Amino acid sequence: MQNGTISLKVTPYVGTYDGQEHNALSNISVEPSDAKLEYSLDGENYVTEMPKIKDTSEFSVTVVASKEGYKTVSTTETIKVNRAEGKLTLSSYSGTLTYPNSTSFTINENTTSVSITSSNTNIATASLNGNTVTIKSVGAGSATITVKSASNTNYNEKTATYSVTVKDNTFTGTSGVGYYADVDGNGTVDGIIFADFKKGGSGSWGGTSYTI
Repeated sequence: MQNGTISLKVTPYVGTYDGQEHNALSNISVEPSDAKLEYSLDGENYVTEMPKIKDTSEFSVTVVASKEGYKTVSTTETIKVNRAEGKLTLSSYSGTLTYPNSTSFTINENTTSVSITSSNTNIATASLNGNTVTIKSVGAGSATITVKSASNTNYNEKTATYSVTVKDNTFTGTSGVGYYADVDGNGTVDGIIFADFKKGGSGSWGGTSYTI
């Protein structure tokens, strides 16, 4: 004869992926407290051990509470783990270089699913080797290097950007006065000869001819 009433209250686990394993149900309240609890993922097969959840997923769990002399009760709840924000950080986020030089920065995460693009390949190109991104200057100006990690089972897509400014090394002034100290190039300071690097020049120093 079933004349008792079981009270069953269940709170499903809903959260964001954190790499930890969690009980599928974060809280269960049952009266009487010694009622038998069973769990099913398909509504047909039941076990007494509570299911676990770790990776991003969504599924239903049916909980049945029973006790001799009481009417069996059940409830079905949806358990869900959402993707976490993607992980993507760079060792640097901006830089300046002079054409035709190159520069680089590193990606601080696994790069198996990372793509690299340049907003203007006439200014700079970018390539990935391991976790190092090499930026090669092409012309003067500014470009944005976008690093993107693809979404996967547990993480959403994430992007990070590196701003690069490329300067032109062409001398555009009307005069560029400088000086030579080692005229004959033997590694010994011969003296100071002032010259206009823009216009060049030639002459003789201590019996040695030179051209700038």
